[in-house]
Amino acid sequence: MNDTETTAEYGLVKRATGIRDLDTVTHGGLPAGGVTLVIGEPGCGKTILGLQILASALAMGEGGVFMSFEESRDQILRNADAFHWGRSLRESARCEIIDGQSMKEAEFSGAFDIEGLLAVLDHCARRVEGTWIVLDGIDQLLRRQPDSQMAIDQIVQLNEWSIAQGYSLLLTGKHTGNESFPPDHLTGIEFMMNTILVLSSGLVDKRLNRRFRIAKYRGTRHNPNELAMLIDDGGIHLPYAEPFIAEAVPAAGERLSTGIERLDKILDGGVYRGSITLVSGQPGTSKTTLGAAFVAAAAGRGERALLISFDEFAPQIVRNVATLGIDLQSPIDSGLLRVVARASWNAMVEEHYMALLNLMDEFRPDCLVIDPASALLKSTGAESAFLALERLLATTRTRGITTMLTSLSEADDPFGEASLSHASTLSDTWIVLRYQINGGERNRSLSVAKSRGTGHSNQVREMLLSADGVDLADVYPFGSEVLMGTARIQKESEEAALRQRLVMERLRQKQRLELEIDKTRSLIQQGQAELERLQDELMAEHDDQTDTDRGAERHQDDILRRRNPSEGGQDQ
Repeated sequence: MNDTETTAEYGLVKRATGIRDLDTVTHGGLPAGGVTLVIGEPGCGKTILGLQILASALAMGEGGVFMSFEESRDQILRNADAFHWGRSLRESARCEIIDGQSMKEAEFSGAFDIEGLLAVLDHCARRVEGTWIVLDGIDQLLRRQPDSQMAIDQIVQLNEWSIAQGYSLLLTGKHTGNESFPPDHLTGIEFMMNTILVLSSGLVDKRLNRRFRIAKYRGTRHNPNELAMLIDDGGIHLPYAEPFIAEAVPAAGERLSTGIERLDKILDGGVYRGSITLVSGQPGTSKTTLGAAFVAAAAGRGERALLISFDEFAPQIVRNVATLGIDLQSPIDSGLLRVVARASWNAMVEEHYMALLNLMDEFRPDCLVIDPASALLKSTGAESAFLALERLLATTRTRGITTMLTSLSEADDPFGEASLSHASTLSDTWIVLRYQINGGERNRSLSVAKSRGTGHSNQVREMLLSADGVDLADVYPFGSEVLMGTARIQKESEEAALRQRLVMERLRQKQRLELEIDKTRSLIQQGQAELERLQDELMAEHDDQTDTDRGAERHQDDILRRRNPSEGGQDQ
């Protein structure tokens, strides 16, 4: 067993295909010995799948043989050149591309002896030390068999030979897309094979929509669901191949600024790192502006930020928000910010999903804005937009990327989730932008519908846009309403005038009281002077009376002495 082989349940040995998504849904790869039948309509990617597996084998140090019964060697290589791994098929000495059309065009008498084909394949596989053999368009060869049972027997013989030799043999064949998927000459083959992959396609909104399904894989676990399949210059991708597993992510306590100071105060310091914020609102309510402020704040902290726009081109966004004092050009020039514009109608939902994942893998942002995420509903295959969004948000949460989504809401249901189902339940913070129409004018308002783990304000605030940036006006309640715009300014002016009148009245009252105090103080001063005069006069009168009394006492004493002189002599 080499490095590309693994043992599954019940002893089944698998060989990795090198296609990550295919190895994921098959839980390790395809059988290391035996046939895998790949069947599908024309244009589903059967040939590409075989070529890509062969190119991946070359990249892992293995060899392989590819035989086509529908196209020449030059056509196969020319088609493979459209993919970035195509050159390896042309240049590697361990890759054998064989034109099998000569066998298909040969005139057979009776049953075709497949031994000659097996001898050719074994010789080529040994020469290149190959582990993979691809027979592309095997139905083109077997349909020439006069007996359909003989064709099935030859498939069984191929399977037994590949098991004995240890080759992973891939057979591709076409079906017409009806309920009976094998062609007539392969009827019943689905019961004989252990591994069958079914590729299908259909038009959705006039765009080709490819699907992949493992119809059978005996002896091992596998993903039996029908999955979206994409083909680009990297080959075949299965966007939803990775199982959706909710991983426990540590809850960060760090707060990040939204780029709007007053909004940060409402949110008790900002949003949590690694959280998801939904900004919903009608057209023109400044959803893009909030997203631009968010990534500008992230770049200002020295973090990497990615803004995906489905509405505008990057230069227009940079120009428009610059008029509000939000500078995106500087962080773009420094490499901290990348603004990518995509047209929602120009690709399927799965293509957008893969593109966003690739951007996240390449740029590795700390903060991400998707504006608006609801544009995915306009993409082809919009029925899977919710699945794509849920998987994308699960990825951002697992990676700790702080994410902001904007969503276009309906005018008659600004709080509804119809435009982006489940997004509000997946988000940690939900900010609602609305228009408040009153007094013949339209004003923007902002409110926080929810913010998990945050003691946020529940009041509606007016959002103001100016050259100095975005600001939120203080709540101005008037009765049971919150005034905004001209009504708020008018009421503020009225209250300011009233406050001015009260100030003036208090000033006049103060002046009147000061005059009264001065007058009273003057009267007090005059009274004090009179009091002092009267007190002096009283004191003088008292002194005079005292002198008079003393003089009277002396006079009385003199009279008594004169009346009793003897007493006076005796006294002497």
